[in-house]
Amino acid sequence: MFKFILKRILYGLLTLFLITTATFFLIAGAPGDPIAAKVGQMPEKAQAVIRTKYGLDKPVAVRYGIYMKNLITKGDFGESIVYTGKSVNDIIKTNAPISAKIGIIALALQIVIGVLLGLISALHRGKTPDYIIRVLVVLAICVPSFVFAALLQYFIGFKWKLAPVFGWGEMKHYILPVLAYTIGGVASYTKFMRSSTLSVINEDYILTAKSKGCKKGRVVRKHVMRNSMIPIVTMTGPAIAGIFAGSFVIERIFSIPGLGSYYVKSVTNNDYTMILGFTIFFAALYVLSLIFVDIMYGIVDPRIRITSSED
Repeated sequence: MFKFILKRILYGLLTLFLITTATFFLIAGAPGDPIAAKVGQMPEKAQAVIRTKYGLDKPVAVRYGIYMKNLITKGDFGESIVYTGKSVNDIIKTNAPISAKIGIIALALQIVIGVLLGLISALHRGKTPDYIIRVLVVLAICVPSFVFAALLQYFIGFKWKLAPVFGWGEMKHYILPVLAYTIGGVASYTKFMRSSTLSVINEDYILTAKSKGCKKGRVVRKHVMRNSMIPIVTMTGPAIAGIFAGSFVIERIFSIPGLGSYYVKSVTNNDYTMILGFTIFFAALYVLSLIFVDIMYGIVDPRIRITSSED
């Protein structure tokens, strides 16, 4: 197991290196000027001073070497070009927890509700509960999250006055963003859980358990549900990384001061350092989530084991 995890970590580090390198040169070669967004109508001499400060007067290869040295030795993502005096590290440290709170709560609700609905739908295949759940799943998948956000704002926020539409800092401000973020995810988990359960309930070991007299509840808990969870584990890994990046639109709609607003503005303003730092941060989370998924496979399904021969 240790050897397996070590190999995955090394592969992950190599992947991050390639992503960082590719992103750096793609951003450096992209059209646009980050200084223009910062200085506006400043004289050319003033712009030259600012370019020198941020190292934009140096060749791309030199800038790449300096950036990688600071990243590897100090873990420094650099200083924002547009937001004077703010480093990418500080922005992530301050605003990432805000995005994480929404994402973690929504992800937990997505998994719990989605797994239960998918299980109910599969166990009642062809019956009324199955039809109702499938129709709701199709609607939730087809309708974008920002549409649900707008509907929640109008009905729950403005019309029924059950939750505040804007603001941040108290638990009541989580209600609408979390609901808007949760709906689409619940539909996806329900869909995959239903399909996985239907493929499992006809397996030989399920029929054997039933023939031995195991009660239906025990068969569902011990055999059906556990073996049906493999696709859910696969989905959960990337979803963990997506708790920071997946709520960008929701954060903009509800004016939440998370990473989403900074990321969108950095792209608009060609803030190279911010774009690169956020990309590396999200990529690192994604790689870690994939390692987590590989480890969880052996825990969820007893048939899957990581042996030394497979390493």
